Amino acid sequence: MIITENQIWDRFNTVKPISIDAKWYEDVYSLELSIQLRFAIGERLGLLADKGWEATKSLIEKYGFQPELIHASGLCHQIEAYNMLLMLLREGSIPKINIVRALSCWGAIIPTTDLTNILKEKSIDMRLAGLNLLHFKSHLLNATEILELVEDLLDDFREEVVIEVIKILQRRDETIIIKCISQVAMNGTDQTVETALIALGSIGTKESLIALSSLSRNLTNRTHRQMAYKQISHQYQNL
Repeated sequence: MIITENQIWDRFNTVKPISIDAKWYEDVYSLELSIQLRFAIGERLGLLADKGWEATKSLIEKYGFQPELIHASGLCHQIEAYNMLLMLLREGSIPKINIVRALSCWGAIIPTTDLTNILKEKSIDMRLAGLNLLHFKSHLLNATEILELVEDLLDDFREEVVIEVIKILQRRDETIIIKCISQVAMNGTDQTVETALIALGSIGTKESLIALSSLSRNLTNRTHRQMAYKQISHQYQNL
């Protein structure tokens, strides 16, 4: 019996995802389905962990590395799926962005060499996806290792990239990190300068206070100087 797309949606709307057997998802999946429904199936397979992974593997063998199946592979949280995704990333045979996004839950264990290659990509989507991985790995790296990964990204002309880098750096309090953020505050755009000043304020150390004091005197933009003063005031209140 052929099940229609509407019937599949009806079951999704009336039955909890984990109450549906992985084999059922495998049986109803088809490339003829809308991409929205295929991704919905992939997400539900991901919730079924090892059983979902077995069904996803079977679908990959039949239909190839479809984006929704790559997505499901990451959601399953199975080490075999991680190894497959890492192999695909290194081979470069399918769009990397789908793989990097699927690896998001594995950020802490992804090899630094692979993360370095991801962050070297020019695409904004790849860089942001790579920075998402770094969020989970940064606590395992020292300050020098982190800066080696992100220093070039601080010169990216796209504010979204620079801001994400600052958000990672502000969780550290090493002197070299504070100096790096201060450089952004001196030379960045309005939005990145604001983010950098807030980051220095959130670090809340003697070194970050000294950096803010210097910026409050040396920034050329009056609004930026006032913002630096505001962050200094916040730090004094928290001492």
